[in-house]
Amino acid sequence: MFRKLFLLLILSVAFFQIQAQNLIKGKITDLEGLPLSGVNVLLYQNQSGAVSQADGSYQVNVPSNLKVVTLEFTYVGYRTQVRTIEFQPEVSTEYSLDIQLEESPLELEEITITAGFMKEKDEVPYPIEVVRKEEMVSFGEPTLTRSISRTPGVYFSSFGLGGGQPIIRGLSNTNLVLLNNGIKQEAFQFSSNHPFLVDEYTASHIEILKGPASLQYGSDAVAGVVNVIRERPAKPNSIDGDIISQYHSNTNGLLNSLGLRIGLDKFFFGFRGSIKSHKDFTDGDKNIVDNTRLNEGNLNFNSGFRSDRGLFTLNYNFTDAKYGIQNQPQINLFSSPLASRLLIEDRKNEVWYQDLQNHLITSNNTVFLGKNTLSVDLGYQSNIRELVAGGINPQGELLTPTVTSMQLNTLTYNTKFIMPSGDNNFIFGINGAIINNEADEEKANIPMPDAKINDLGFYAIGDFQLSENIILTSGLRYDYRNMKSFPVATENTDRFEVDNTYNNINGSVGLIYNFTENQFFKANIARGFRSPNIPELTQNGIHGGRFERGDPDLDAQSNYQIDFTYHLHTQWATLNIAPFFNTIDNYIYLVMTNEDAPIGGGKIFQHVQDDANLYGGEIALDIHPVTWIGVHGSYSMIRADIKNNLEGIEHPTFTPQDRLTGEVKFQQNQIGPFKRPFFSIEVMNFFEQSRTGQNEASTPAYTLLNARLGASLPLGKQDLDLFIAGSNLANETYIDHLSVTKPLGLNMIGRNITFGLRLPFNLKSTQ
Repeated sequence: MFRKLFLLLILSVAFFQIQAQNLIKGKITDLEGLPLSGVNVLLYQNQSGAVSQADGSYQVNVPSNLKVVTLEFTYVGYRTQVRTIEFQPEVSTEYSLDIQLEESPLELEEITITAGFMKEKDEVPYPIEVVRKEEMVSFGEPTLTRSISRTPGVYFSSFGLGGGQPIIRGLSNTNLVLLNNGIKQEAFQFSSNHPFLVDEYTASHIEILKGPASLQYGSDAVAGVVNVIRERPAKPNSIDGDIISQYHSNTNGLLNSLGLRIGLDKFFFGFRGSIKSHKDFTDGDKNIVDNTRLNEGNLNFNSGFRSDRGLFTLNYNFTDAKYGIQNQPQINLFSSPLASRLLIEDRKNEVWYQDLQNHLITSNNTVFLGKNTLSVDLGYQSNIRELVAGGINPQGELLTPTVTSMQLNTLTYNTKFIMPSGDNNFIFGINGAIINNEADEEKANIPMPDAKINDLGFYAIGDFQLSENIILTSGLRYDYRNMKSFPVATENTDRFEVDNTYNNINGSVGLIYNFTENQFFKANIARGFRSPNIPELTQNGIHGGRFERGDPDLDAQSNYQIDFTYHLHTQWATLNIAPFFNTIDNYIYLVMTNEDAPIGGGKIFQHVQDDANLYGGEIALDIHPVTWIGVHGSYSMIRADIKNNLEGIEHPTFTPQDRLTGEVKFQQNQIGPFKRPFFSIEVMNFFEQSRTGQNEASTPAYTLLNARLGASLPLGKQDLDLFIAGSNLANETYIDHLSVTKPLGLNMIGRNITFGLRLPFNLKSTQ
């Protein structure tokens, strides 16, 4: 009896061991059949993979509980390929998959996950743009927001160097969602002054969805989504990382970032630390723009576990940032002869700055359920915002009082069930958040009182392959949001108390029609919404140097956006034409009334709402007449109109200027010891903006000249990436229409040369 039980145990163990040996293997070649080594093969579901060997062979172990897998094949200079494989329910499964990669200088078929599925962006009905980490490094920009603003249709509001937010097709602030590691960021985004706090070097790439995305992400995704896709964890039995370093000539700016990834058989760990520091910048007239300095530190840790049952990760991110503020009191202070003796630091923030801290803990988990997967993301954020002012007392002493102090704590949850069915895919999800703001009511300036927000949403999305040429994507969502404020009257404010509930149903329908293999048309109509934010409902006092008043009876803002995209690509060129029309009901904005402010002087600024239309689009053309020359051009246009405004206001403020960008890039595979050397020159022309909002001056046209030079230099077994990036090389003196400090007459940054390097290292390879 014992021997039979022992034998049964041995057979059971053997069975489970065999069951765990699901395997995909094959060979990767070019179109001529020559093997390609060093091709990255990613198993998307558990973020593991392999690298092809010298003969092009590869093999990937697949968890036994995973019956539908997605593989991504990437190689520099070749078009990325994605393959989805369904295993049959057998005891032991071995799948053979040979891949031929096509060499191309064009950046095609980039992979996205923001739409809910891992798909090529050309298979998603709404416009999505991808910015890779390598591009962000070589752009030489000081912040994430500035890096992604080179994307057609994407801009940024400028506030010194560190402040400001992305603007997508004319909308920003509470109209836009930023995701970090799958978690929606809550960071006082009701003002263009307030930045999102993300270390861009933790990202593998950034995905930008242009258009309403409330279907998956709920309130606030009226303009779209900026999704920071984190660096992938280390592959099993590997140790790698990179070092990034930059020097910025204009600001004596320094950036240093170190990343390390360790992969064991099942467990993996990661770390990244980044430090940025910039002095005040100099404009095109060689004048220092006082107090535009920036100091920021980031720490990121992650750990996780891969098993046959799923992928489980835990992440912690910390940001400590100090960004200089420019306003009239700051300008008056810095112009004082006494202040010039008291303000002795040229890099450290001393007075008038945002003192920001952000803690983010996330748990991202995927459970394999045969053909299906269950994804559960949990997040806790603590965002602390303080405003440090400055002045000189009668005794000639420098004072640095903290006049604003708020802490926003957010618990976020997001669960979705992904169910593939042949060529079709379905997602069913529940997500929401519990948001709690705690304000120091004793401070002089509190724009957001104590408040609690509860979000809950349900959604379903279907992705259907109707025929070989037609893909249909549609979905429906219901949202519930309750918002409460608990104000305390102070000397400078007497905010309103609210207990408001908003309910909303949103939907989206999109179609892709492939005329031929290299030509398609996309159309999508989507409805999005956002509730008023707490300041828009409750404000009744001094904020930003003026008296602002909210309206507790504001309705939810909703919009319908229609997107069209025509795409054509050949072996040597791509063309994208993407017009849009966005009609917004109950658009919320701020106007100056004729009422005198009860305190602080000036007039009362009132939050109001009217219907609005935004329309325009982007055209992008990439041409590679030969493999070593690339010509890139894009044109972005946005028009914004307010309808039926009683004050006669025709346009909202902060509508971006039309922008025409042209770049010529020269690149070779090898010149002497240098790999992939390149040189590019870029001209960005911003057209005059005369379609202005209330009390907003028109902005003249200006042109910026930029250039980049770079290459990889073999350093032992590693390649050292070197680059030089020059921005505003002609030292143009200008003020951008989206500059928060435009009313103060402060110019933008002048000529800046960035010297940078990136050293990837591999201490232990899966090969």
